[in-house]
Amino acid sequence: MKIFNSFQLKVLMVIIMFIDHVGEFIPGSPLWLRYIGRLAAPVFFYLLVEGFFYTSSKKRYMKRLFIGGAIMLVGSSILMYIFKRPVKIFNNIFLSMGFSIALLTAIEWKKKSVEKTLPSFAIMATCIAMLFTEGSIFMTLMVLIFYHYRNNKSKMCIFYILLSLTILSNPAESIYNSLFVVNYQWMMVFSLPFILMYNGERGKKAKYFFYIFYPVHIWILYIVGNYITFK
Repeated sequence: MKIFNSFQLKVLMVIIMFIDHVGEFIPGSPLWLRYIGRLAAPVFFYLLVEGFFYTSSKKRYMKRLFIGGAIMLVGSSILMYIFKRPVKIFNNIFLSMGFSIALLTAIEWKKKSVEKTLPSFAIMATCIAMLFTEGSIFMTLMVLIFYHYRNNKSKMCIFYILLSLTILSNPAESIYNSLFVVNYQWMMVFSLPFILMYNGERGKKAKYFFYIFYPVHIWILYIVGNYITFK
């Protein structure tokens, strides 16, 4: 059933993301909050790839994301300097998304260009830059899967599931620890049904809400976590 448009999926994932960040920034939070949060990022990046094909200006799209990333970096640095909590704010999905759009733009450039050297260099340079973002190589591979198999959902599902399960290759003391303590990122596999329920429609326009909500809710939770804890 394709029942969600882009706006509806984003609102749902924003709620899930908030739950995840409560688990990240409020001391003593139950770990299962982070399990729930594994659903959010893959859906956001899937919609990012979809947006890449529909946006009227890829340049403006990248510009918004990189400006958001810069603001996020400055704001988070100020808060970490003021509060000096042991928990750091490494979250900056804007930079990961900005470089993802840059990567897809370079790939499209290479496809259309007779001269392949410069586009290939741009692809390589962007991939290297993405290693230093929040999602690192893992998010890069996810974006490439969503891009290359956009029109072949069966292959997209297979490669996405395989990518999710590679996380379990990290060593752990026991199977339980691997599944539910150390490598629980594999649970992102459960975002696949939401991705497949996307109906291809945009829905309501509220793009600036997401640009504002993302940094503000993280900063608020970071500050609140300095004063309260789950018992």
